[in-house]
Amino acid sequence: MNLALMLASLSIGVGLSEIGLRLFCAESLRIIQDDRSLLYRYDETLGWFPIANSSKVFFASRAIRVVHNSEGFRGPERSRNNKPGVLFLGDSFVWGYDVEAPERFTDKLQAKHPAWNVYNLGISGYGTDQELLLLERHFREYKPRVVFLVYCAETDEDDNRSNVRYGGYYKPYCIVAGDRLEMRGIPVPKSERVFLAEHEKLSRSLLVRLAARGYFKLTAPKVLRNPSPTWAILRTMQKYVTGQGALFVMGLTRSTPEMEEFLRRHGIPFVDLSTPLRYPSYGNHWTPEGHTFVCEQIEGMLVKGKYLEGGAALP
Repeated sequence: MNLALMLASLSIGVGLSEIGLRLFCAESLRIIQDDRSLLYRYDETLGWFPIANSSKVFFASRAIRVVHNSEGFRGPERSRNNKPGVLFLGDSFVWGYDVEAPERFTDKLQAKHPAWNVYNLGISGYGTDQELLLLERHFREYKPRVVFLVYCAETDEDDNRSNVRYGGYYKPYCIVAGDRLEMRGIPVPKSERVFLAEHEKLSRSLLVRLAARGYFKLTAPKVLRNPSPTWAILRTMQKYVTGQGALFVMGLTRSTPEMEEFLRRHGIPFVDLSTPLRYPSYGNHWTPEGHTFVCEQIEGMLVKGKYLEGGAALP
């Protein structure tokens, strides 16, 4: 009898707490849905990574259909032929935020140059540090002749300085120790947002959300703001790519004089991808027309440099 009474009292208490939270705290405990929670999964090395073999409609400035292949990338399956390949790295600008896959610059470039293999390994929200790890993970599978990094001048510097981004997602981070680049924060800690995404049914309860918030506030590593490692990351990426016998080139989402001087000093070819053809919200990503412009700029650089031709010399 006492046990039954205790369980009944506990149930009533939990129920009243849930009702109270829904009446007074629903907004503060609201789950924020974004591309990382809807389309990606936790990755202990990279922080987050697309769900392989997934298909979903995603809403931002417009509704788009997002399909990830068996390796987790937004594109067709990897080609297995002898065509020269160009592998694109970058964040949401490369992944194709707010555009359908055929509207992206990589798909347009592939359509114009069927003699090439154009690979899009863009991942929304990634910093250059995560892109370096992604490249090291997949380079030998793709064996590209050219690695093309699209540097997001709007966000990559902040991404590279911190271990937490975009409202609470942990990521690996780099520090520069003497003349060495050191990767830290691996395995990447799980966060409140990862827990809620992984336990969708359980997190319908606001009481569970409140408990999760309290737990992660007590246990989560502190947010770091490190000295910029960006140039050291780029030099490491350049040395890795050239050490594999490939070419390393870059595109900049907007003109950045200091970065441009660094690239010239270290012999890294680059192209300015600045364009006003952007959406006015959700990160100001390129419109379909913006992707056409970017495609033309990149195509001109690759063709003029003869980077996809046999025997192309290292810059």
